[in-house]
Amino acid sequence: MSEDSNPQQSLKLMSFPPSVLSRISPEISLQRHLSIGLRPNLRKFDEFRDIQLNDGGLSRYSANNTNGQSDVLGSSILRSGSTMVVCTIRGQIVEEDILGEAENEDADAINAIFAKELQDAKPKETLKDNAVIYPLVEVERGRVGPPTDEEMILSQRIYENFLHSGILKRSALKVNVGLKSVDENGEEQILYKGENDQFDFGPKRMWSYTLSAEFKVFSRSGPLYELLWTSLISALRSTKLPHAYIDENAADIKVPIKMRGNFGTVREQYQITCDANKSEPLSLELDQISYGTNFAVIDIVKSLETTLPEEEGEEEGEAMDVDTEQKSVLLIDIEGEEEEFCAKKVIQVSVDSKGESLKSLTLSGGIDRDSLRTAIQLAKSRSRVLDGVVN
Repeated sequence: MSEDSNPQQSLKLMSFPPSVLSRISPEISLQRHLSIGLRPNLRKFDEFRDIQLNDGGLSRYSANNTNGQSDVLGSSILRSGSTMVVCTIRGQIVEEDILGEAENEDADAINAIFAKELQDAKPKETLKDNAVIYPLVEVERGRVGPPTDEEMILSQRIYENFLHSGILKRSALKVNVGLKSVDENGEEQILYKGENDQFDFGPKRMWSYTLSAEFKVFSRSGPLYELLWTSLISALRSTKLPHAYIDENAADIKVPIKMRGNFGTVREQYQITCDANKSEPLSLELDQISYGTNFAVIDIVKSLETTLPEEEGEEEGEAMDVDTEQKSVLLIDIEGEEEEFCAKKVIQVSVDSKGESLKSLTLSGGIDRDSLRTAIQLAKSRSRVLDGVVN
C-alpha cells in the first residue's frame, strides 16, 4: 500500500490567520480573544477608541482655506481608529411663507388663504421651532451604485434625532437681507437692518437658510451613527452663515401679467446675493447638544479551551490559564466585524455635553441591570471627553 493511501498521513490540519478566521467564523475568533481577556482589536473591554477632530480646511471660512469660492459653510474631519468621517455643511436660501405680522400689501390676501390652515396646525406643531438638517451619508466601498440600506437608515436617523434634539432653532436660520445701494459719492454700500436702524429699507418678505450635511465615510470598521453624530456637531460649531443682500434697483418691481382673463400684478423674484465679506457664526442651543456611545454585552462560551501553538520538538501545546466559568462581558465602542456581527445585546446611550442628563437610551436583547448601570456611567464620562475634543 502506498503512503498516500494512508488516511492518517493524508489528513492535514488547516490553520488560518486571524484576519481570515474573523471572516470565516467571527464567533470563534471573538470567543478566543474574550476568553483570554482581550478584544480582537487588542483594546481592553472598557477602553474607548481615540478620536481626532479638525475642520480640515474645507470651509470657505477656515483659516487655512485658499478657495474663497467654496460653497462649504462648515466642515469637520473625524478619525477614530481606522475609520475616517468627512462632514461638510452647505446652505441654501429659501423664501418663507408670509405671515400676518409681515407688513406688506399682500399680507391680507395671503392670510385669507392660509389663516385656517395655520390655525389648525398650530396646536399640533410641537416641533415647529426646531430647525431640520438634511443629511446624506455615503460609505465608500470602492464601487458606484445606489445608496445602501445602511446609508439610508443612518440618514433618516440623523434627520429625526436632530429635529427632536432642538440643537438648532428656526430663528437662527433667518436671513438678515441687506440692501445694496450707491451713496452720494458714487460708492457702493450694503445696508443691513440693525446697523442702520434709522432707515426703513429693503423688502418686507422673509428668507431663511436650509442646511444640508454630507458625510463621506472611509474604512468603515463598526457602527457609524455615533461617529457621524459627533462629526456633525463639530461641523455645525464651525459653521458660519454669510450675510445676503439685494440690489436696490430690484427691491420693489412689479410685473403686470394676465391670468384667466384678468390682469394682475406679481412681484418679481428677488436676486439675492451672498456677501463675501460678512458672516456670523451659526447660533446653536449648546445645552441641547449630546453625544452617543454604543456598548455590546457578549456571553463567553463556557466550553471554549485555548492552547498555545506547539513549539518545535514538543508533542502537545501548553494549555493557558483560562477562566472557563460562563459570564458576560461589556464591550465599549464596538469595532470590527467580529464584535459587530456577534453583538446581539446592544446598548446605545446619548448623554448631554456636561455628562449629567440622559437624552436617549436604546436597548436590544436581554440586558442585565449591572451592565446597563455601568454603560450609563461610562457614557456620561465619554460625553464630557467628546465635548472637550469638539471644542
